[in-house]
Amino acid sequence: MKLIDVSVFGGSWPFRAHARRTPEQLKAYLTARGVGQAWLASASAVFYPDPMAGNEELFAETGEEPFFIKVAVIDVTLATWERDLTNCFERLGCLAVKLFPNYHGYGLDDPRVLRLVALCRERRAPVCIQVRMMDERGHHTLMKVPAVPVEQVVALAQRAPGARFLVCGAYQGELHRLREAGNVWADLSFVESGHTLRVAVNALGAQRLVFGSHTPLHSFGAGAAKLDVPPGDVEPDTVRRIRAENALSLLRG
Repeated sequence: MKLIDVSVFGGSWPFRAHARRTPEQLKAYLTARGVGQAWLASASAVFYPDPMAGNEELFAETGEEPFFIKVAVIDVTLATWERDLTNCFERLGCLAVKLFPNYHGYGLDDPRVLRLVALCRERRAPVCIQVRMMDERGHHTLMKVPAVPVEQVVALAQRAPGARFLVCGAYQGELHRLREAGNVWADLSFVESGHTLRVAVNALGAQRLVFGSHTPLHSFGAGAAKLDVPPGDVEPDTVRRIRAENALSLLRG
């Protein structure tokens, strides 16, 4: 089974120069590196006053390309967020939703978040929470954005046991805190150590880790190298799960 990448962005990110911004460019780049499917969200939508402009812009280019799982960026502070969510599911064909609480200015204890989770659960769609987009040490001097505390994710997941959550961008030291909620998965995009995969598996478990490269903001090669481990370090069956099977389970429920 080919690799499934749950953390890919199209569009523009104002603090990082990158050449691959369109779905066509991203697909060519990722398929050449063994990726069979990519979860795609709009980086532009994080900063647009209305994230739907970023969703529309990106997914108009994506069309019905089956390589991509479309991930809608929703801002629950906007009066139109419920309508936006419906449009993303029904008109744009999105299969998952991504939240940026730290960039959009709300906490995960906001009642609107629980309402969104309930609506996503009805459609069997996972809710992705991007806890950070950049290492905090690399933020622009005038825009320091604290990470979303993973404890907030755990609290939300425990309030919605029938929903499925994906934490994107957690550090290695944050993974063990996610064990308290059995309906939370995590990607590897910001997990770094001398033995990244083994440490991550020990922290969260083999069935709740998924591969995410954070392309194009991170080097895909560096992300893929985390899966290149000797059998004595991590069992081949575990690597296979993290490469694709866990992502399929997360998406399908």
